[in-house]
Amino acid sequence: MSARTSHPSIPAEALARQARLGAALHAMETVGPSLEPACLQVLRSGIATGALPDQEIWIQTLQREDLVEEAAELLRASRRGAEDLALIQSLGSRLVPLAAKAQQRRTALWQLDTRRTRVRLEYAKENSVVGFDDGDLHALFIQAFRLEGLPLALDLGKRPRPLLSMGCPLPAGVGGQAEYMDAALKQEPAEDPAQVMARLNRRLPDGLRIHAWNVLPGFASEIGDLALRSLWRWEVPADQRAAAEAKTAAFLAAESWPWDRGTAKADASLDLRSLITSMHWESDALCFATRMGAFQAINPLKMLGALLGLDPASLTGLVRQSVELKPDARMGQAERFEPKLKNMYEDAVLLGGGSNIVLVDDDDDEPIRLG
Repeated sequence: MSARTSHPSIPAEALARQARLGAALHAMETVGPSLEPACLQVLRSGIATGALPDQEIWIQTLQREDLVEEAAELLRASRRGAEDLALIQSLGSRLVPLAAKAQQRRTALWQLDTRRTRVRLEYAKENSVVGFDDGDLHALFIQAFRLEGLPLALDLGKRPRPLLSMGCPLPAGVGGQAEYMDAALKQEPAEDPAQVMARLNRRLPDGLRIHAWNVLPGFASEIGDLALRSLWRWEVPADQRAAAEAKTAAFLAAESWPWDRGTAKADASLDLRSLITSMHWESDALCFATRMGAFQAINPLKMLGALLGLDPASLTGLVRQSVELKPDARMGQAERFEPKLKNMYEDAVLLGGGSNIVLVDDDDDEPIRLG
């Protein structure tokens, strides 16, 4: 184990989860051949072996396939484990300026890109993957999209990242039956959604399964802006049932239930009665609902532990059954948010009897003509 991964400040539990994540990511590669673009596979092989054949042709291929930014980020992320650091530095000196130019161009054309497709996925987090947190799931889903050759669009940040967000956070140790995730693909897949989901699910670890694929307009609201309530179910161990019943009865009878989280923040003290909107028993399970909105990032294990007087680390079997969403007001106001590309075409027709719009990049020899 490297000095970096064995640093005493890193909890043993985090190190163990990191090792499990690494094993899961590797196992996904063995499911079948990678469908990632060949030029990026060549780069991964070159990083591992220290040899990259015909760099000029390879760079031309990257540019032709519009993958310079992805290659530059892969290089940056691989510096520590590279076989030949000199090769990485040499390639970086070539790719960094090309990537900066590609990002400038992509930013300028962002609103005009009609190929980009936004998808809202629903998925389940169960069984062996319950121990992973949102960051781990993010890495697993990105790996699945990459290996299945489904290129994610990049954001407009200083260091462009794949546009994939996990919706409402779920911590390690908590399962979910109907979680949300938003992804933006460079273009809509040729297969129908059922086939795409089947391919991704074949790659993903057991317990992580996509069960809905909904294409959305780019202006749709984020899940975090729509979430109203989380509905939870906790299968109570037999030896904790009596104490849990007494605590929940006292909680429901109280007008307030202060929770001092012991931090220096101004909002360190919260009233659990205002956060937990309903609670009841179903057989051996405690079911309850929590308010979302400004409090959506509160760890449900800590919340339940505070209510029951238990150590959150001792709680197992908590599952979010669903997230209630309010209607997205933006969906009924498409004219306010849609890109104006259609109007640009119409104006060109009215003014000149045909589209003569030309977008010119001063650093590019080939202007883009619309129409």
